[in-house]
Amino acid sequence: MEAYRVYLSGGMSGLSMEEQTKWRNRFKDAIKYGDYDIAKNVSFFSPPDFYNFEEEHHKSEREVFEFDLNALRKSDLVVVNFNAPNSIGTAMELMLAKELHIPVIGFNKDNLTLHPWLIECTTRMCDNFRELVEHVVEFYLK
Repeated sequence: MEAYRVYLSGGMSGLSMEEQTKWRNRFKDAIKYGDYDIAKNVSFFSPPDFYNFEEEHHKSEREVFEFDLNALRKSDLVVVNFNAPNSIGTAMELMLAKELHIPVIGFNKDNLTLHPWLIECTTRMCDNFRELVEHVVEFYLK
C-alpha cells in the first residue's frame, strides 16, 4: 500500500530547533501512536529533519527551496502550524499547495492575526491540537 504523504509546514527562521520540531514530532506521534482507527499507511515530511539553521548542510538556499517544494508537490495533505505568521517560506508552501489542489489543514492555537491570503489557502483552521489531529484522522486518514 502506497503511503499517504503529509507535509508538515510552519515557521523555521528565527526559531530554535526545538520550536521547529516539537509540534511536528507531537503531531506525528499522535497519528502513529494515538488511539485512532487509521486505514492508511501514513508518511510524514518534516523540513527540519533534512535542513535546519543550526547545522548548515546546504550550499545554497535554492537547494533547500527546491528540496522542500519537491516534497510538497508529492504530498497528499499539508498540515501547517501558524507559529510564525510572517514566514515567507510557509506562505510560498501554502500557495503551491493551493495551486496543486492539495488540502491544507491549519493550526493557530494562539489565534494570531494572519494575512487573509494565508487563511484563503487553508482548507480548515483548527484552534487546538486535539481538533487538528482528530480532523486529519477523520477526514483524511480513514
